[in-house]
Amino acid sequence: MVRIQFQSIHIDAIAETSSVNKGTNRIIGRRHSVKVNQGLGEVAGEHNVILGGKHVVQDSDRFDMKHPTPKS
Repeated sequence: MVRIQFQSIHIDAIAETSSVNKGTNRIIGRRHSVKVNQGLGEVAGEHNVILGGKHVVQDSDRFDMKHPTPKS
């Protein structure tokens, strides 16, 4: 058995499928799928004005979400 101890812990945010567990935990049969596309860009120079900007993220994945299989 592995034992991990922390002097203290700080959690900034819990999101999506995050969890905080204490004690003896057994998590069985839980699944989660999520896909997030993010874009990062830069506007440089002086006197920039952006009105109604268009943003494009190139997504080369073959699929976006895995379809859940029905439980029998």
